[in-house]
Amino acid sequence: MKIFSIILLYSLWLIIPAQVFAGDAKDLLMGAVVKSDRWTVNRKNNTENFRGNVSFKNPDYSLKADEAIYFHNNKTWKLYNRVYAQKKLDKGASVELWCGRASFKEMQETAELWRSTQPIMMKYKSENGVIDGFTDKINADNKDRKMVFVGNLYLTTENINIFSSQGTYFHDTDNFLLHDTNPSTGGMPMTAGKREGYNFALKAETMDFYKETRDLKCKKNVIGWVKDIPYLEDFAPSRSIK
Repeated sequence: MKIFSIILLYSLWLIIPAQVFAGDAKDLLMGAVVKSDRWTVNRKNNTENFRGNVSFKNPDYSLKADEAIYFHNNKTWKLYNRVYAQKKLDKGASVELWCGRASFKEMQETAELWRSTQPIMMKYKSENGVIDGFTDKINADNKDRKMVFVGNLYLTTENINIFSSQGTYFHDTDNFLLHDTNPSTGGMPMTAGKREGYNFALKAETMDFYKETRDLKCKKNVIGWVKDIPYLEDFAPSRSIK
């Protein structure tokens, strides 16, 4: 039999970048109902452990994992294995995320997400199209309204592909700042795509990519080409998440 437990799920949704993408943290899951196969309370360690088909769902949120542990002493959530989260936004927009494990600290309003054998996968849908993303780790800070993507960041839209070793998303300006920790290594951000009748491939020390407008700005040591020849689809293939 499934177990239904009323618990304090304050700010759990912040493990997904949806809260940063969407902005205000006013729709937090306070006093939510968690569904799982098993529920164990450890009074000695002051923890609650949910195992097997852990889930929460309401009209706006959906959250799933194989296991979730809440540490009351330091108000920390940890989720393990096949972590999935979705949030519905305004005007039919939505954010989905898949990762191997995640941790959220309520007091600090910070979260960490890690890959498993597969990278962290993200999908953002809006009236302006779809952005797919892949990375190795995410550090999210709700107070600073930003997310840091660490390791093998890849963003793709309908016509633009961006590669970087690291990047930061700023909610207030709605842009990704793509950069390398050490540009001299040659691992600087790279982009290839097609826009307004032109095909391009560029490399620079930093790039700004704006989520809704799809504007792309390259800065410092920019090299590459812009041509009006047929676009080679296999030059930077899409990895859209189905």
